[in-house]
Amino acid sequence: MNSAINRLPVPTWSWTGVNQAEDSAALPELDARKSLPLPYNGELPEGVELLSALPETVASIPSGMGETVDRFVLDHADTVCYLRAQNGKTAAPLVLTRTLSPEQSAAVTHWGVSAEEGSALTVVQVLRGGADHGAAADLTQIDAQPGAVVRFIQIQLLETDSRSWSAVGARVAKGARVEVIRAVLGGGVAACGTRIQLEGQAAEYSLDTAYFGDGEQSLDFNDLVIHTGKETHSELCTAGVLGGRSRKILRGTIDFRQGAVRAVGHENETVLLLSPTARNRTAPLILCGEELVEGQHAATVGRFEEQQLYYLCSRGLSLAQAKHLMVEARFAPVLDQIPDEALRAEILDNIGRRLGQL
Repeated sequence: MNSAINRLPVPTWSWTGVNQAEDSAALPELDARKSLPLPYNGELPEGVELLSALPETVASIPSGMGETVDRFVLDHADTVCYLRAQNGKTAAPLVLTRTLSPEQSAAVTHWGVSAEEGSALTVVQVLRGGADHGAAADLTQIDAQPGAVVRFIQIQLLETDSRSWSAVGARVAKGARVEVIRAVLGGGVAACGTRIQLEGQAAEYSLDTAYFGDGEQSLDFNDLVIHTGKETHSELCTAGVLGGRSRKILRGTIDFRQGAVRAVGHENETVLLLSPTARNRTAPLILCGEELVEGQHAATVGRFEEQQLYYLCSRGLSLAQAKHLMVEARFAPVLDQIPDEALRAEILDNIGRRLGQL
């Protein structure tokens, strides 16, 4: 077993420091696991049921963080939550919340979603709070069967005294679609990894990520999409803000395997630097084992544009308000997809408070 976390599928020059996560993202040592209550109020929306065990077809799906993190969660999980979206039914959004506190300084959760044919499910995972040396880790495995639609929203609002690891793996069948929406705002260290297998013809996947790093925060992302089915489609969009002495690594890989005829994959990232001491590293990668495919990647890194600030200030905004508006725009694609208005307001309040401290 390779013990690296968020390992780049094909390594590049070691001096770039992007082949795997930094030492700061090493997994913690935890005490023996204990059972905690389910992370919701006990009521499931119509069309969703709780499973006592995860089907092997779901349990065998690997995540983007690697076997080390997957095994860590399976060995230390204090909560398991396995859901099945029923055949042909559309369910109301389900909000699942975990909170760290001095009394509960660690939370390790194994999530599983089996979306039956033609079903539709939206799951919102919220992680907030904090504790001295707090740690939160989770593994989510998703099986989207033919024609199913799964929207998976992750909101991380931890305090800076805690660290988080979030691993996601999905298998997408013919005509199915998986959407991952991810907002990472807190945690002294936040590591995320997704691995999506587009196996069926016309399977689709989209990833929208927004992040905010400041202070001494360390953010680490590893997102991999594997196209094996014909006419599959993926879109990976990331936008972030880095201030203080924060640092971030983003690895975005689109892998076109042999047989993925007429597959399309696009990835794009925009980064706004608020400090000269913030460090950004982006490693976009396209692997191609099939000729008849379309793959594109792009990355943009910059600071506030003076012309845009001047224009906004000329319309009556203060300089601070103009900067706030431009940062908020980075989060708009993610915020617009969150069904909970109170949660959107909480994220905007978090952004505003932190901008006021810069």
